[in-house]
Amino acid sequence: MNAELMPSAPPEASPSRPSAVRVPDRRLSGWWDPPSGRLDIGGRSRTQDLAARSFDSTARSVGHAREFAADAARGWGLAALEEDLRLIVSELVGNACRHAVPDDADPARSPVVLQMRLLRDRAAVVCMVADSSGSAPVPVDAHQFAECGRGLGLIAAFGTEWGWNPVRGGGKVVWVLCGGPEPV
Repeated sequence: MNAELMPSAPPEASPSRPSAVRVPDRRLSGWWDPPSGRLDIGGRSRTQDLAARSFDSTARSVGHAREFAADAARGWGLAALEEDLRLIVSELVGNACRHAVPDDADPARSPVVLQMRLLRDRAAVVCMVADSSGSAPVPVDAHQFAECGRGLGLIAAFGTEWGWNPVRGGGKVVWVLCGGPEPV
């Protein structure tokens, strides 16, 4: 594996390398399910096109979220997206656990909600992770030997689009579109 995953100078945005900028709020409105966004830790919800689960903000939740995402992809007949979804969900949930828990909060009692919505017409899945922080994700120019700071670059590379939106009542949702046709 190449040690340098992201160049030092950010390249121009292109369909294969989306820029790390916020996408307008209108994207999330048709995807995010507000009732599933209020699940208690450990809670789950599943419909034909939506899989949602709430995790605590501890490191072990990342592995559980990866497996939940892989199971949903297989259940929707999208096994080809399984590994990309595992990586994307790992980064999203890991970032929420690492950066979104207030200093005075107990991570075991701070929920991170993962929602995955199947977009049948595009053979794509939208991965959405909600946390209690209203702060925007911050892209980092990680040097080639850095042990952290590559997450947003990875989701931009493995997803076709990504963005974040504030949530009414506080917090935010970071979302990534995985699969489907490349944007033009």
